[in-house]
Amino acid sequence: MTNTHQHQLECNALSTITSSGAKLVYLYLWLENEATIDELHAALGLKKLTLYSLLQTLTATDLVERDGPVYVCQEQTAAGGNA
Repeated sequence: MTNTHQHQLECNALSTITSSGAKLVYLYLWLENEATIDELHAALGLKKLTLYSLLQTLTATDLVERDGPVYVCQEQTAAGGNA
């Protein structure tokens, strides 16, 4: 996948996220590749309860996946589904 194509896919994913907090979490995960709740809390300064709610929304829309205590961004296709 080219950088331009990947950038377009990430922009498409961001356009589907309406919450500024969820966008912040998504971008952090995209840049860092993965993070735990504790890492997100330390890096972003958001309350853990808020993070759990934001991550639940992001996982429900298949933008983020949970692997045990770690959250990671899903790769998105141009059609908006998982790759």
